[in-house]
Parts: sequence; C-alpha cells; structure tokens
Amino acid sequence: VHVNVPSNALCFQIGETSQIHTGGILQATPHAVRGCSSAEITARGVSRETLAVFMEPEYHGDMDLPEGRSLEQTQRKETEQHLPSSVRVLRSRWKKGMNFGEFSEATFKAFH
Repeated sequence: VHVNVPSNALCFQIGETSQIHTGGILQATPHAVRGCSSAEITARGVSRETLAVFMEPEYHGDMDLPEGRSLEQTQRKETEQHLPSSVRVLRSRWKKGMNFGEFSEATFKAFH
C-alpha cells in the first residue's frame, strides 16, 4: 500500500515493540522500502534517499504487555488476515517474560 503523506505532516512507522508495549493499542504494519532502478533514476533524474532512525528498548529491557492486556488484544486475529504470507505473526515469536534481545533473536530467526 502506498501512503500519501500531506506536505505539512510527519509520518512514523510503528514497529512491533510499540505494539507489545501498548498491548495492541498501536499496531505495527509490515513494510518494505523499494529503491528506484537505475533506469528510473536515469529517466526521471531522481532517486529515493532514506534516513532510518530506530528507537528501541535496551537489549535486556522487558517486553511485557501492559497490565490488563492480553496477547489476543495485542495481535488480533482479524488484523493477522491482512499480513502478507511471508510475515510470521507476533504470537509465534513473542512469549511472556521475554526481554527485547530475546524477542529480537526470535524475530531474526523467524525471518532469516
């Protein structure tokens, strides 16, 4: 899905850490960045430049759900149906009691 952001707006890509820490109030979205091909750059005289800034917890930081929130609320079944088939659902990688490092390792293992 291509998102058109108004010129007077700032857009943030929310990741799964925020989804876990909010108990699903914020939902992560799958995303892929595609650059321009050499032919497009030559034909249009433009390129796409990106500066990624990642904010994440400390490696050993807790990855607990907020009190009163459940895993089912954190990743709802109805939102899972919109994920690409290549995306491993959150419930398959996050377990209660994990820290950020353990969650990151489980995620890397699931995708690589």
